[in-house]
Amino acid sequence: MKNILRLSTGGLILAGASFFVMGDSAIGYSTIGGSLNLGQRDFRVYDNFSGSPANNNTTNHSNWPGYTGAELAIWKGGAEWNSRAHGDGSGDGAQSVVGSGGANMTFFWEGMASGIGGSNDNIVSSISGSSGGVLAYCETPINDGWRIRFYGDAWSWQDGPGTVNSGMDIQGVACHELGHSLGLGHSTAGGSPTMNAYISGTGSGQRSIASDDIAGLKSIYSARDSNMPWIDNVAVSGNTVTISGGGFSASTNRVWIMNDLLDGGNSGGAHETVADVPSSNGTSLTFQLPASGWESGCIAVKRTTGGTYGNLSESHPFDASGGGGGGGNDTANLTANTYTPNIGTGITFSWTNAPASAAYNLVYSFTDRSPFFNTYNGLVGSGTNTAWGTGSLYRIVPNRAAGRTVFIECQYIAGGVVYDTNTIRLDVP
Repeated sequence: MKNILRLSTGGLILAGASFFVMGDSAIGYSTIGGSLNLGQRDFRVYDNFSGSPANNNTTNHSNWPGYTGAELAIWKGGAEWNSRAHGDGSGDGAQSVVGSGGANMTFFWEGMASGIGGSNDNIVSSISGSSGGVLAYCETPINDGWRIRFYGDAWSWQDGPGTVNSGMDIQGVACHELGHSLGLGHSTAGGSPTMNAYISGTGSGQRSIASDDIAGLKSIYSARDSNMPWIDNVAVSGNTVTISGGGFSASTNRVWIMNDLLDGGNSGGAHETVADVPSSNGTSLTFQLPASGWESGCIAVKRTTGGTYGNLSESHPFDASGGGGGGGNDTANLTANTYTPNIGTGITFSWTNAPASAAYNLVYSFTDRSPFFNTYNGLVGSGTNTAWGTGSLYRIVPNRAAGRTVFIECQYIAGGVVYDTNTIRLDVP
């Protein structure tokens, strides 16, 4: 089944207007059946949105580390449904705070996917073609997962980050569709709820959930448990992380960190877990980062005193790029034999001063995420450095790179520390 969102045009504007004359207190939410258990809280993005306006925002924000463009817009769209504000709630000029749900619900951002995934893999992406006035749809039932598709050809998708004045707002539409993935149907209440079946204008207004949306969310997941753990601050020193907050259990907390597996299946949605972390007076957790398998972005804490929804904290920004997972930023030197390669031609990447005999991943991104790519659009290639800390890789420039600007870096793990090269830019005619 597909729960769709349409743009209000012509007579549909009148149909939508009849909803807005209802009092704000009128209950208009509906549910589609089912809810997301704690094993289905992940959401990811396969960024195949065409057109530069979908990824115009290349400015990083400390409250949303590691992501820009469409990925950031969709991350914020999901975080709006969370139990509490994400971090300090900042980073979106169209609303005062991101994170307004007030229920036992925390979406856990897992970053990028390498493909659209199956109908149960919890991935948001674009689909070619159009379908009348339909903007996007969510594939249900949700109990075993969902998938969201944006129609990419019919609309000019915009990533913000401020209020979008033309085209269609990715973040507002994502917030609506992710509401379906939580188990909400369409709303007929006044007060411009996010879950209205029709939107007019750009959809920026759908970024902020309204009282009826919140009432519907609480009907599924219940109001936020008074014992739900919370996070006030995350500090990183080398590979040591300290989480300050409250509501933590005495000895068996589980810390959720984003995993670094880039795939188009269900495996990429599984968070990296640090288990059995003791607390100090229920207000502080200290643990060592795993040597690999994780990336910066967000973090959460789950109490292990039971399996209820209320045992998972809200998500919080987590940026370990200055220590832990990115302790050797730009220490190796990457070059290419050309920086304006034509499609179908060969290009040779070379690097020096890298960790000796360490495994490498040469990765690319369509936005510059220096000094360390916590996330990227894909893998150029992998292998092992020489004993002298050098390496090279030859690749043919694919047709899909035509007309694009691509940013490249090489990453290595040695002794539990991640090192990387400088970033180089390729402009493909």
